[in-house]
Amino acid sequence: MKAIINTDIVMEDHIIWDGVILYDKDRIIAADSSDLVSVPEGAKLIDAKGKYTAPGFVDIHNHGTDGMFNFEYPEEVSEYFLKRGTTTMLACIFYTVGLDGYLKGIETVKSHMGKGYSRIIPGFYMEGPYMNSKYGADSKNNKWNHPITESEYKQLVDEAGDLAKVWCVAPEREGIEEFCAYAKSVNPNVIFSAGHSEAKPHMLYNLKKYGLKSQTHHMNATGVVNPLCPGNDCGIRDCGPDEAVLYDDDIYAELIADSMGIHVKPHNIRMVSKIKGVDRIILITDSYPIGFPPPKGPFERATDLGFDSEGGLCGSKMTMDMACRNMIQHTGCGLSQIFKYASLNPAKLLGIDNEIGSIEAGKKANMITIDDKINVDKVIFEGESVV
Repeated sequence: MKAIINTDIVMEDHIIWDGVILYDKDRIIAADSSDLVSVPEGAKLIDAKGKYTAPGFVDIHNHGTDGMFNFEYPEEVSEYFLKRGTTTMLACIFYTVGLDGYLKGIETVKSHMGKGYSRIIPGFYMEGPYMNSKYGADSKNNKWNHPITESEYKQLVDEAGDLAKVWCVAPEREGIEEFCAYAKSVNPNVIFSAGHSEAKPHMLYNLKKYGLKSQTHHMNATGVVNPLCPGNDCGIRDCGPDEAVLYDDDIYAELIADSMGIHVKPHNIRMVSKIKGVDRIILITDSYPIGFPPPKGPFERATDLGFDSEGGLCGSKMTMDMACRNMIQHTGCGLSQIFKYASLNPAKLLGIDNEIGSIEAGKKANMITIDDKINVDKVIFEGESVV
């Protein structure tokens, strides 16, 4: 038995001052104020020194770091992010690799899952392949500009199986519904996310019957089809995927909250927070391992952004603690809210919130201790101290 003492506990909708968390092996036994939790004699005490204890981060959209893609170096990438507080992470595979690259990436991650640091990976976030090639970083290297074919997607879907937790798709692509139907037949729990898209609302809503529940990096790499007016330039804003997601109460909005508010402008972040509420926002890093120097101008001071060879945005250099700090900076939200965005909501999207995402008796002992600026001090993964 172990006990975290001298801590304030970040709960789903409140804070417990002067709390105690008991856990045994990989499970939380109790979490409450110190006057309500008796620490067993002989329990190992972990002094949080007045810091907060919160659930470990759940990053569903992460490509890797420091030149290492997580579908090529899953162990090394997992170690890097785990030691910075991410206790659950989906491995992203991107459209810059073709069919053989996807299949090899799936095989590589599979061979590491359940072992070592790679235990933080429960499956894949497929950012592609069937998105709109007009949008997204490094689009000139998109290997999936060709039409969707059954023979191709069956190989992908069959190889990934139920480990493909999320498929990011553009609802406007011809043949996308057939792909979604097949992916759903192989993995009934699959989730679809609209991304790199200019879909009209009805196109996006049409995929809800297959399990579309999210939007990949909301307000980033999206477009709006031109309105039907003379010259297509009459100053009238049309509705695209961003508007569709804002209107629908069921769909989660992923947000990349970088420090300068480049992926999503701070005013838009505040607007999304107001419309979607605390239960339908998911913070992601979209951390990308390859990057070029920022273009000349205001981006030069953006240390947490990634850029492609043409100076376009290409993911981020963030860890989840950084994303949380930025979100607080842009919105003024509190700790309970930020850990909904960064832990509980993504766990709910994946359907694993009975195991992770909040501090609660019976859940996994995946926890971090932090200060009020989300600087990570200790990381506990499945009951074992990592940092």
